[in-house]
Amino acid sequence: SNDFIPFRAGIQAGANAVLVSHNIVECMDAGTPASLSPKVHSLLREELGFDGVIMTDDLHMDAIQKYTKDSTAAVMAVKAGNDMLCCTDFTTEIPAVLAAVKKGEIPENQIDQSVLRILKMKQELGLLEPVPASDR
Repeated sequence: SNDFIPFRAGIQAGANAVLVSHNIVECMDAGTPASLSPKVHSLLREELGFDGVIMTDDLHMDAIQKYTKDSTAAVMAVKAGNDMLCCTDFTTEIPAVLAAVKKGEIPENQIDQSVLRILKMKQELGLLEPVPASDR
């Protein structure tokens, strides 16, 4: 009743993104940092009705090192429901996500939905240039 007040207000005001920290939120998931927790992401999407972009904090931070290895942090983050990953070690993390998609661990449809949310956000922010009719 108290902790979600700012999130509900932000969502109702039209926030297009939420950054999920690496904190442990015991009442939601006592064993996994929020950024890697499917429970937290499900709550954001289903209970709070957030349909914008969910992103992580940097996946190379000490806060999650005891919960994951560098090569699995990004995969865990995508599986949890993040659309965008903040990652310092992208040369390790991008190939790990691609491999997980190829193995079927991460559904391509999930990646497609994330891309659509990111493109929608960019469009709303005026970051995408219109495609000329001749290039369509």
